[in-house]
Amino acid sequence: MGGLGVVGGRGLLLLTLATFWAATLAKLVYVEENLPLPGEESPPGSPWPLPRKWTDSPDQLAIDPATFIISSDLTGCDVIDAALHRYQNLVLIDPEATADPGLTLLPFLNVSVTSGCDHTPHLKLHPDYESYTLEVTLTEVVETEGSEPVSHGSARLVSHTVWGALRGLETFSQLVHIVEPENHYRLNVTLVEDAPRFPHRGLLLDTARHFLPKGTLLEVLDSMAWNKFNVLHWHIVDDQSFPYESRIFPNLTEGAYTPRHVYTQRDVMDIVEYARYRGIRVIPEFDTPGHTQGFGKAFPHLLTPCYGDDKTPGTPSFPFHAAYENLDPTNPQVYDFLKAFLVDLKHTFVDGYIHLGLDEVFLPCWSSSPVVRAFMARHNYTEVRQVERHYVEKVLELADRTPINYITWQDPADRGIQMANTSVVQVWKDVSLSPSKMRGWRDYVHDLTEAGHQVILSSCWYINFITYGQDWKNFYNCDPTDFQGTDEQKKLVLGGEAAMWGEYVDATNIMPRLWPRASAAAERLWSLPLSEAPSVDNAAYRLDQHRCRMLRRGIPAQPILNGYCGEWEVPQEVTMSTPPPTTTTTTTTTTPPPTTTTTTPSTTPPTTTTTTSTTTAPTTSTTTTTTTTSSPPTSAPTEASPPPPTAPTEGQQQPAEHQANLAPQQSPAAALTTSATPTATPAAEATANEQPEAVKAEAL
Repeated sequence: MGGLGVVGGRGLLLLTLATFWAATLAKLVYVEENLPLPGEESPPGSPWPLPRKWTDSPDQLAIDPATFIISSDLTGCDVIDAALHRYQNLVLIDPEATADPGLTLLPFLNVSVTSGCDHTPHLKLHPDYESYTLEVTLTEVVETEGSEPVSHGSARLVSHTVWGALRGLETFSQLVHIVEPENHYRLNVTLVEDAPRFPHRGLLLDTARHFLPKGTLLEVLDSMAWNKFNVLHWHIVDDQSFPYESRIFPNLTEGAYTPRHVYTQRDVMDIVEYARYRGIRVIPEFDTPGHTQGFGKAFPHLLTPCYGDDKTPGTPSFPFHAAYENLDPTNPQVYDFLKAFLVDLKHTFVDGYIHLGLDEVFLPCWSSSPVVRAFMARHNYTEVRQVERHYVEKVLELADRTPINYITWQDPADRGIQMANTSVVQVWKDVSLSPSKMRGWRDYVHDLTEAGHQVILSSCWYINFITYGQDWKNFYNCDPTDFQGTDEQKKLVLGGEAAMWGEYVDATNIMPRLWPRASAAAERLWSLPLSEAPSVDNAAYRLDQHRCRMLRRGIPAQPILNGYCGEWEVPQEVTMSTPPPTTTTTTTTTTPPPTTTTTTPSTTPPTTTTTTSTTTAPTTSTTTTTTTTSSPPTSAPTEASPPPPTAPTEGQQQPAEHQANLAPQQSPAAALTTSATPTATPAAEATANEQPEAVKAEAL
């Protein structure tokens, strides 16, 4: 649709016409002042991310919320049972919407899983792992000889695994749309044959710079499932805080901002379980040897004392290092601690992969230390990079012995360190981050895949960086295989991750900053290569429709185009009055009263109102606008999501992650001057297989 000019007195008329047009055709309204929007507008019920094959018919069916059901041939499977309940609510999201009486009804959707039940998602390279086929049909049948044909609607979803069934259910829920102003459920006759392009489609969240309440993380998991992400990369700790409760080292939470800014073992289990029901793997990151001052709050002797003045341990030299930096590679207790800690993580996080970090080591601290220099002499090391290599190889050996599979940032692989065949390298560097120190990400991906590493890409999806306007287009136009390499090299690209670093992000702004900008990366990771994908102009209409869909589901996704989503998003006006102070008496002699009345000591009697005050505070009445909608409530992501905790969000803004070794912040001296040997102290027993009662009760 072309843009509609809004100029002077004509604006109201044009907008009214546009509103009528959109309401009758159930489309969004796109208002541009000067130029028509490029691209082709998408029909209602257009899915995001784009399926591999999507055949859409103009024939439509109706859904009657009183009778429509979603069922499955696979019974007794917890993931499927929970999904049927969840998507029944998402499909019938508006309790006031009804069936279109002029269309044939679709009575049910049947879900069939051919490989049986599965309980925990893992990294699988098989193309059928999340594939599905969805068919919505309309047929005419002559039921008796000589009678008129009778129309019948049917829908069937077939997948190889339960995880494919989850993705197909999400697509079906998006095909169903509500026509305004009639408020009728409709969907088109459709055939979808779909499978993801990449097996690793992740979102990184940083909960160290700013703590994100558990309820916020659950809300993010819901929105991830609606965009077909399947990995939560949880950057849970860093220099700034250590909000993770370890079962064997519970005193590590001394590094949290406050005792309330901690993810307990119960919180972690609930988050992992909530993600499991949505086919999302949770991979925690505990970065070492750098980014470890959070560890040092509890165990300061594990950090390397820096010699900022060349003679005194524990002295800074800004901007090169703080008073203490990095885990101490010369201290055997460091490796004993890491060995026990990795075992703890293995039994807490069920995925099998742990992100070990191993990036951005602040080498000047090690160089300043006479202890490290003596260590280098004993090992015949001639440069401090060899100390880093020594540490990394020891940690990877511990990981292999635990055993766990691991992901690392690209730094060790860049330096030629040998890694396990199952390991994954995450590419974060790009010339845009540091023109003087870095190359383009395509060069790094080429070199790493040429060396035989499996890789995932994040470099072009740092969605914590924001600009005015439609910056989502930059994310949409990034393709992990857009580099010069052989077919074998490109097969080593497992996917990528959108990264939301938390220096300037907390629960107050994370959702609108995430969505729908992260949705652009989600489509690139699920759908066609960039060379075969729809134009970004065409995608804009479909993405804006998806943004409205998330808004209706309770996610405050920010707009990408001018206009509005529908009548249901219009806020209602609510008049709120503050109670009058007990010492103030107000007498009004005229009606109606003004909207706002200010109480003042009486001097000259007003013409219409006499107000007497014996003390100070005035009585006021204010009119405010809230963002509540008719359906559904925006205070919770879904019916199944538990309410977020009431703990306040606190945090300190720190230098951006992965900014080419920007200077760290100094640790509090009191946290680093005493030594305490880490001891394995078992906390309350909580096994990885235990299902939290609160999570089970909500049926997820």
